[in-house]
Amino acid sequence: MLSFHIILIAIGIIQSIVLTIAMFGKKNDVNSTHKWLIALCILLTISLVEGVIEITELDTKFPHLSLIILPINGLFLPLYYAYISDMVGGKRKGSLLVHFTPSLLLFLMISPMILLDSNFLLELLNGDAQDTYFDMLFFLTLLLFFTVVIVQGSYYIPACFRLLADYKTLIFEQLSFNEKISLTWLKAITSGIAIIWCLLIITLLTGELFSDKLPIALHVISALLVISLNIFGLQQINIFKKLRIDIHDLVDNKATNVKNKKYQRSSLNSELAETLCQSTLKFMEREKPYLNNELSLSSLAEALDLSPHNLSQIINQETNKNFFEFINSYRVQFAKQLLLNCNDTVLKIAMDSGFNSKTTFYNAFKKDTSMSPSEYRQRNKKS
Repeated sequence: MLSFHIILIAIGIIQSIVLTIAMFGKKNDVNSTHKWLIALCILLTISLVEGVIEITELDTKFPHLSLIILPINGLFLPLYYAYISDMVGGKRKGSLLVHFTPSLLLFLMISPMILLDSNFLLELLNGDAQDTYFDMLFFLTLLLFFTVVIVQGSYYIPACFRLLADYKTLIFEQLSFNEKISLTWLKAITSGIAIIWCLLIITLLTGELFSDKLPIALHVISALLVISLNIFGLQQINIFKKLRIDIHDLVDNKATNVKNKKYQRSSLNSELAETLCQSTLKFMEREKPYLNNELSLSSLAEALDLSPHNLSQIINQETNKNFFEFINSYRVQFAKQLLLNCNDTVLKIAMDSGFNSKTTFYNAFKKDTSMSPSEYRQRNKKS
């Protein structure tokens, strides 16, 4: 009878294959983000198949797969970083060759061992081929693999979290809504990868590379990651592609004076910025663009005949708000009037005011008034 973890890993393999086929089927829309996800799914499929073989103790019949999995594991974090970076529209530092060089070196080092027959390779993996050339080569390969795992995890995992954090900041600077862009699943997957990395480090440090318990945990978490990618990956790629923001334009949040540093090359002086701000405020009152529930900084800038950069400077410096807060403040004021002058439901008023969800409306309204919309209506509506 198959154990639960074998079944879960098998589901992960099937999900990975299905996701890969689904993306290959999108022939007219295979952008770079899809390509990274395809590559990730292929690697995860190979890794999970190797995991099933290892857990079921069939690895003695396929020792070469246990060897090949080393450079494959060295590819995963660079690919995932490329996937996250492309998802949020960031620019990767360095060429792809730099990111994939460690895996190429690992592959070159295992190449002579791939040609060995299965019996001798199995002895080599079990440490029974001591004082041979291949024993030394295998030791150096494991040493390089251990170094690569530590360096890659220390660099790529924090880098992915930084990309997501910076992108979240940009969402509030560029969009008046955030409901469609979910970063939670990417944070969860990145956290899962961090757990896998920690487990792998423990496995390597304890010298139990081919043991039973920790690899099971590694492969089970990998299977859960594949399932998560299958559920959220394709849908979110299309959303992120539509709302792509160039993350490399984000200034360093650690700067002591972010706003001045961000706009120090701007052509707007304080007098012109104030004049344009007044024009913007009049436009907001007259045209009510905030009622568009998908209003973005670029679309508002186009309507005002300004550059998005200049409009961002005007809003941030003159109102001390980011774009998200600026637009939602108008929506809240509009909702206040509706609450006092009509009997529509709170949800309908939220939608009519430009909000995309009741939760976002409640949060913005309570931040502005320190009370819920219902409480505001009850206290202020004239009988």
